[in-house]
This record gives sequence, structure tokens and C-alpha cells, in this order.
Amino acid sequence: MTRLILTGLVMAAAQGAAAREVFVDNLAGYVIEADILDAPGCTGPAFDTPALEDFEKGLCRFHKPARSAEQTEAAARDLRRAQTLGLPPVHQQLAALTSGLLQCAEAQRHLDAFRASGQMALLERERFCKARRLSQADLNAIRWDHALFDYAEGMAPERRLTARLTEMSACHAGVLAPAFDAECGLITNVTATEIEAFVDEAVADVITTYFRGVESPITAMFARKRSRAEGILERAGTAIAELGARAAELNDEYDVYETVYSAARDARMTPIYENYRDAILQATAILDEYERWKGGLFITSENVNLLPKIVERRDDIADELGRITETDFLPRAEKIVEDVRALVNAEAANRDLIGKLCRVYFCELTTLRNRAATIDVCRQPGLADNPLCLGQNGAPVSGVLSVAFGGGQTIAVQDLCRSAGVDQVFLAVGLSPSTARTCTEALP
Repeated sequence: MTRLILTGLVMAAAQGAAAREVFVDNLAGYVIEADILDAPGCTGPAFDTPALEDFEKGLCRFHKPARSAEQTEAAARDLRRAQTLGLPPVHQQLAALTSGLLQCAEAQRHLDAFRASGQMALLERERFCKARRLSQADLNAIRWDHALFDYAEGMAPERRLTARLTEMSACHAGVLAPAFDAECGLITNVTATEIEAFVDEAVADVITTYFRGVESPITAMFARKRSRAEGILERAGTAIAELGARAAELNDEYDVYETVYSAARDARMTPIYENYRDAILQATAILDEYERWKGGLFITSENVNLLPKIVERRDDIADELGRITETDFLPRAEKIVEDVRALVNAEAANRDLIGKLCRVYFCELTTLRNRAATIDVCRQPGLADNPLCLGQNGAPVSGVLSVAFGGGQTIAVQDLCRSAGVDQVFLAVGLSPSTARTCTEALP
């Protein structure tokens, strides 16, 4: 069986073997066969897979020796059309690699033409920069952990994966080198020293223009503010003097009114104070008499004082209350009330919980938007027999729940959710985004 080389294994090693194991084990590789590359005119029965026809024709034109500019453009066009129509993950990475190398070759061709013109052909420079950007975008988009492609065994050295990786390295060292960033209008190669010099020069110009000299805008602004502040200070001093004069008049008037008020107040308050003192003395005498009367209430006709017995009974009641408190009788009684309330409400709470879980399953996990992610999760070995997991066809494994209760019980998940009050319209796999949103609005 043809051997597949896991392209870019070293580059993707940082992602961790455990992370790629779940996904990569489910990817199908791709082998570049000789009958595809050697097809006459890149047409014929070798291209028998309609979904891959543009992709494989692009590979055929890419591998033609001494490729012309027209052949390069045709190969790039085929690969772009294949990527636009959609390719499997492995084919997509191979298309990005070959397309990036095609654009790299185009960039090198335009760069040579620009240099040959004595750097006067500006249109060639623009074409070089465009092809360079496209090459960078294609090569940077490659997912090396999905690059499960290789050439068939027994091919010539120029038709091996090592040759493509060598071309990519040469491309990065050539037209994709950072030295050409400035040529294409990028400033990534500006040094920190140049940036600091530019900033210092700009700051010096601003200071000279706005802050130095008697005619600078800042100096004029501060002169205007000082003149305005001096005028405000002068007017404030005059206003304060006027306020002081008016305050003296008000103080004199207040002293006159305060003398008259104090005399009238004392004339009225003195009798009130004397009457209050007499009332206090009378109330004190009444309270003393009340205490003597209250002391005789607990004495019977036989002249027996019942107050000590009442005090003794009070102590007994306090002891009984302490015993109840120490034995946690009251918390236990409250706990019994809570348990009874929980039993009364258990059925409604259980039905509400089942309804929430059903909405999460049908309105989140199995919707059109999340179904692919749920299928990927269900590929884990531990979930192989889960009846709610989705298979490769997007349908539940069985959709029937089983519980070992009372000899074993089974129920379909739709019936369980319907009994919990979930509408029938939501009990289906693959809900549209609008239907799923309407469903999840019922969740708290």
C-alpha cells in the first residue's frame, strides 16, 4: 500500500500529539499519482472524480517542466476555482501549498523584470508586490497538522515532497524575505533607532512652533489668560469689599433683633420651666405610691406572698426552654417542614429540570450550527454507546434511554421531553438557527 508522509510533522509538533490524535485519525490522506501528473494536455480519463477535477488539473499544470507564464496562470486559476468550490481538509492544504509556490514563482518573474528595467518598470513592481502578498497568504494558511499528502512511490526526485518543501524554503529566503517589505510599502523593517529619531524630531518641531518665542500660540494664550485673571481678581476684590459693608449692617440688625427675642423668650419660658418641675415632682410621688401598691398585689388574704413562687416557676420555664434549644428541637422541626415542602414540589422541579436538559440537547447540541462539533465529540471511544450521541449521518445512535429501575425501563428521548412540556416542533435534530433561538428563549 502506498506510503503517506505526514507533511510538516516537525512544524506541527508544538500542537501536541494528544490534541491532533482525535481529529487526524479520522482524516483521509491523498496520494499524488503519476497518471494525474502525466495526463496529455492535463485532460482525459485520469480526471474521473468531478469534485476534484479542477484541483487535479491544477496539480497537473503545476508539475509541467519549464512552465510558461500562461501555464502558471492556468494552474493558479484551476486551484483557486477548486478552493472556492470546496475541498476536503487534506486537499485544501495541498492546494494552498502549490498555489503559494505558483504565486512565489510569479513574484520572482516580476521582480526579475523590474530589476532588468533598471527599476523603472513600476507596473512590474506592483505585480511583484501583489504576487508576493498572495504567496504569503497561501503559505501562511496551510494547516500542517492536516497535511496528510504525499507523492506515489517511485517518482523522480523533482516529484517528491522534499522538492516542494525545498521550493517553499527558497521562496521564504527569496521574494518573501523581510528585505522586500519596504519595496512593497511595508514598514516592518524600520528599526527602533529610526523610530525614536523620527519621534524626537517631530516633538522638537512641535515645541518650537507652539511653546517657544513671544509669538508662539501658547505664549499668546497664557498672556490672554493672565490678563483675564487679573481683571477677574480686581472685580472680585471690589465685590468682596461691598459684601463686607453689607455684612456689617446685617450684623448690627441681628444684634438688635436678638436682644428683643431673648427678652421675650425668657418671659415665656420661665413659667413653663416652673410648671414642668412641679409636674416632675408630682409624677415621682405617684410612681412611688404605685410601687407600694404593686408590692401588695401578690399577697393573699391569708397574708401569703406569692411572688417567690412566681419567680420559681419562671426559672422552671427558662430551664425547659433551654432544654429545647440545646437538643436542636426547633431546627429539627423546621427541617421536617422543609422536607415535606420539597416532597410536595419534587415532581414539578423534576419536570422543569428535564425540560431544561431537553432544550440544551435539541436546541444547542444537535442544531445545524453545532451538529458537526457534537459529532466530533461523539467520536471519542468513551461515548461510542451513548444513545444520545450523533453518528456520522447526523442522527442519534438510538435516541432511547434505559434505566435499571423496577426491572429495567426504556423511553424515547422525544417522549421524555414531550412529557416535560417541550413543544413538538423543537424535538428534532438539526434545528435551524432561528428555530433554535426561539427554543432557547424559554431557558432561564
